[in-house]
Amino acid sequence: TNLFDDTMDVDLHEIFKPFRHITCVYVAMDQKMGVSRGFGFVNFINREDAQRAINKLNGYGYDNLILRDEWATPV
Repeated sequence: TNLFDDTMDVDLHEIFKPFRHITCVYVAMDQKMGVSRGFGFVNFINREDAQRAINKLNGYGYDNLILRDEWATPV
């Protein structure tokens, strides 16, 4: 979470690509406004790469914001 409203999928992919084996990147968009809702999802092939990304990027500074990374939970 904590993404700017102009963040796109490609931006999120750039942040996470050092952790390899990404299968999908998705930034949640406000359909009416056409801007990011401030959060997104990154899927990895294996859990270990995902956990490394969470460990390394949680609290990471990105464009004057601090990212919060965590496992997605079902609603």
